[in-house]
Amino acid sequence: PLTSIDQYGRADGLLPELLQQVAKQHNWNIEFIPCLWQQCLEKLESGEIDLLPAIAHTEERAKKYRFATETVFTSWGQIYQRKENKLDSILKLDGQKIAVLAKDVYYIGDQGLLQVAEQFGIKIDFVPVASYEEAFIKLSEKQVDAALVGRVYGLKSRQKFSVSPSPIMFKPIQIRPAFSSSSPATIQHQFDHSLANWKRSTDSIYYQLLEKWLGEKLALQSPVWLHGLMYLLAAILCLLLLTTVWTRKQVKLKTLELAEKNRQLENELTERQQVEFELRERQQQYRVLFEENQAIMMLIDPQSRKIVDVNQAACDFYLYPREALQGMSIGLLNELSDNEIQQKVEQIESRKLNLFELQHKRANGEICPVEIMSSPIIVEGRSLICSIIRDISKRKIAEKKLADRNNFLQSVIDGVADPLMVIDLNYQILQMNAVAKEQLTTEQAEREVLSCHQVSHASAVPCSGDDHPCPIREIQETGQPVTVIHNHFKGQQLQIVELNISPLYNAEGELYAVIEVARDITERKQVEQLLRENERRLHHLAHHDPLTELPNRLLFEDRLKQALSKARRNRKQVALFFLDLDQFKEVNDNLGHDFGDLLLIDIANRLSSCVRESDTVARLGGDEFLVLLEEIESIEMIEQMAERICQTLTHELSHESYDQRISVSIGISIYPEDGSAGQELLKAADQAMYLAKEKGKATYQFASTPQGFFDFKA
Repeated sequence: PLTSIDQYGRADGLLPELLQQVAKQHNWNIEFIPCLWQQCLEKLESGEIDLLPAIAHTEERAKKYRFATETVFTSWGQIYQRKENKLDSILKLDGQKIAVLAKDVYYIGDQGLLQVAEQFGIKIDFVPVASYEEAFIKLSEKQVDAALVGRVYGLKSRQKFSVSPSPIMFKPIQIRPAFSSSSPATIQHQFDHSLANWKRSTDSIYYQLLEKWLGEKLALQSPVWLHGLMYLLAAILCLLLLTTVWTRKQVKLKTLELAEKNRQLENELTERQQVEFELRERQQQYRVLFEENQAIMMLIDPQSRKIVDVNQAACDFYLYPREALQGMSIGLLNELSDNEIQQKVEQIESRKLNLFELQHKRANGEICPVEIMSSPIIVEGRSLICSIIRDISKRKIAEKKLADRNNFLQSVIDGVADPLMVIDLNYQILQMNAVAKEQLTTEQAEREVLSCHQVSHASAVPCSGDDHPCPIREIQETGQPVTVIHNHFKGQQLQIVELNISPLYNAEGELYAVIEVARDITERKQVEQLLRENERRLHHLAHHDPLTELPNRLLFEDRLKQALSKARRNRKQVALFFLDLDQFKEVNDNLGHDFGDLLLIDIANRLSSCVRESDTVARLGGDEFLVLLEEIESIEMIEQMAERICQTLTHELSHESYDQRISVSIGISIYPEDGSAGQELLKAADQAMYLAKEKGKATYQFASTPQGFFDFKA
């Protein structure tokens, strides 16, 4: 049901339909390529295909392919058997012949069947197959004892092959699309964006497709005659129930009459026994609750502040015999003053204090921390205080160790140079290091409870959107560490912050918090931007003439090479113009090189205005220029362009008392008549330009043409 080919040879299944829905949103053009599993993996790795729709995500595969961030669904591997078999334990696979998909993650992956078999020390005869269908065929034909397949395929195909699932399952995995390293990153981002949006609504196309391809619905219809039978049985049942109720009522009435007579006879005996029973019960309760209790207990007279009675546990703890403790002042056991003792006694009697901690002294002089729970009690009409005492020495030691460990961990995270916070799943900050605390405002530092979005950008709601994506929600979905970028504005100044977030699990393996490390990367981004600008500037300088800003010879030769390659494929012609200014030396000699440079800039601008946007104008050097014309349809088109250039570049130059007529001589070569390579066309056009010079200048000349020389008079 994930990916398949239907009877018409078209792609079908959950993932093809899901991809087609994504394609509609982002205007993709999808071509489905059928292949076996191993072939698919090889094509994805080599870049023959851009995307493999359904593949289990593993750490090893993530090194080869670029997986989608969003998970389509979770699957696992399961052992299937024939119905007469009884494989109910991994140990029963010992010596069995099992069909497995070659290189399947359930077979050779981490905690796959191969690894589990090695861990349990069992030997399995593995039979590699090319598909899950082949595995079920071999199982149904009794060529193997069992088959290892994905749970989705097994769920949908087990009835077809008359096989049944065993309780033996392996390796839960996440099914996601995988992208080749050569495919555009935008495809993955668009897929993740669409799927994430669909997951938020149970009415979305994503859940509709899951129900269509993976859901099971059974409609049970009972025959009409069964309804009548059920009504008859219900009527009989009601009749029996009424009969039973009437019978029970009669029995109950007779029973009550007998009970009343019996009670009258027993009342006198019960009254005499009640006093004796209560006395024995109180004595038993006292013995169990006080004498035999493992907790330290003592009764204290609040007036004299002396011990009235203690149990054996108290004698064992304080190392005194009971006779010594009875009548002892409680001040001898603790280190409080008389006023402090009196104050606590009054608080206990008024029920304002019932639990507190003290330091108690034992008979050997040892001081032990204890926790005391005290309350007033009436014993035989006498008001006393009952105290239950617990030795908390071990707890105090554990608390100190925990405090020391927390201090150590705090020292460790305080040593981190970047702000670090531990945040629970409700966005509340549990702990932060010193650097993070320094960035808090005075108001934030005074609060007992802070949320991460309040600290990061003073927001009352959790992060969302492109400027502040929420990493906690992403970790809850994937369980994997994540890095996001937050854009903050301090006044008018942009601050770019990189957040590295890792999941934090409790002892039961449940996610309960995340660790967030923030780093200001504003300067780094600015440097990267500056480097990119410098790289673009250097690239421009390397491929353009610094005087005229036209492409130089290096860039022109590259464009000429591309134009020739395109012309070969499309069976088109390409024309190359080689231009040389007439009388340029006289201008330099009479007006100087600076003025000559200005003339070259003017010629470059005039020349650029003559040609089409698809054509290329370049400066070869000195007063030599090149023009590349693509998509040539006729010789007349070339002639019209040459005449237009001659007209545009021919003009009178006047400066002070100096007058000079400026013109241009053009040599023209045509691909493929005058050469099949760029250098051949350049050489032919250069030679044709010299012919134009010899014919009187201010004209153009083809390298080879049956018409001969075309004279142009501006």
